[in-house]
Amino acid sequence: MTDQPRPAEGRRRSFLRLVYLVARRDYLRTVRRRGFVFGTLLLPLAIGGFIALSALFAPGLQQPNGVPDVPLALVNESTLQITAPTGSDVRVIDGQEGRRRLAAGEIREFYVIPRAYPGDAQVGRIAASGRGPALDDLARRSQQEQLLANLVRVALLEEEDIEPGAFARLLQPFELRDTALDGSEVSASFEAGFLLPYAFVFLFVMSIFITSGYLLQSVTEEKENRVVEILLSSVPPLPLMAGKIVGLGAAGLTQVAVWVTTALLAAGLITERFPGLAGLNISVVTTVLALIYFALGYLCYGAIFAAIGALAPGAREAQSYSGFLGFFAVIPLIFASAFLGDTGSPIVTILALIPLTAPVSMLQVLALSPDPPWPLVIASLASLSIFAVLAAVGAARVFRATLLLYGVRPSVRRIVGAITARS
Repeated sequence: MTDQPRPAEGRRRSFLRLVYLVARRDYLRTVRRRGFVFGTLLLPLAIGGFIALSALFAPGLQQPNGVPDVPLALVNESTLQITAPTGSDVRVIDGQEGRRRLAAGEIREFYVIPRAYPGDAQVGRIAASGRGPALDDLARRSQQEQLLANLVRVALLEEEDIEPGAFARLLQPFELRDTALDGSEVSASFEAGFLLPYAFVFLFVMSIFITSGYLLQSVTEEKENRVVEILLSSVPPLPLMAGKIVGLGAAGLTQVAVWVTTALLAAGLITERFPGLAGLNISVVTTVLALIYFALGYLCYGAIFAAIGALAPGAREAQSYSGFLGFFAVIPLIFASAFLGDTGSPIVTILALIPLTAPVSMLQVLALSPDPPWPLVIASLASLSIFAVLAAVGAARVFRATLLLYGVRPSVRRIVGAITARS
């Protein structure tokens, strides 16, 4: 005698199969859209363009005639003894030679130290054109000015007969090294310590709303096109909503995965241009917690957005309602100064415990705290998980009760009755 599946187990398998079919349909339908493909490739293209422009306008490139830039051409009319360091591309020339080279296109500009220096400290810069500097001129000229300042400092100190080691220390009085209490080195990079963690926050905020937006768009489109009537003839409302949440969430995660992969592949090239970013260090624990907050945040907002799609008479109204809801997610960013000042402040704790603000709040806390504040993490995860379950159940009931209403705004009494299962 063969074992027959129990009715409850059979219903569960049937429910999961329907969820899978709906999720697969919505996932494939979404990722094949031109808008999705364009939005997914937008960040890789932007990073590629940034790297290409950075390389194109980087200082030290050759001029169109193939003549390399000379880092510094200097005309010294003063009595100060300025000598070019050995092995450098500094050229100390006279004024006639400078004008000849400038006219021939061998250099882009040269600097003139006046005869009355140091009494007259106005150093002149003579360029071939009277126009303002181009984008690639700014970085090159900044390096030239720094090099010239160091050469003049050395010459002034040598004139005062100061020991070479002493004026070397005057030029660079100290080297700063940050260490923790246990002696380990701490990165003091502003970019790595602040900008990139917040870029991490914005990436997850954007991904939550993109995935929830796909869900809202799918529900309102199928409702307006009456496609949902065909779907409901084969699939009950609960697995239909669950399948949409899973499928469109997977589409959003696919987009996020492409962006993160692109950022990781481009990290090496970007850190060459911005060495401060090399100090970025996001721990595995922080990354895992961020993914958990992303998943729970998406479930909360996705369930509510699905209910909004079922309630709204049309796509325009649905977008208006969702825009108001989206304000709650950005409230923690409005209070970013509180997070930067003290991640243990009462306002931070309150925002971390409110379900609709918890994902973004805790992403900021995790990005700014050296170690995860586990009591707050556990409390916020519990609050978010309970709300996600309640939001999913309530949204499913609203979805089932109002999905087939066309051009009608359900009354508050009907919505409350649907949520409390009284209608």
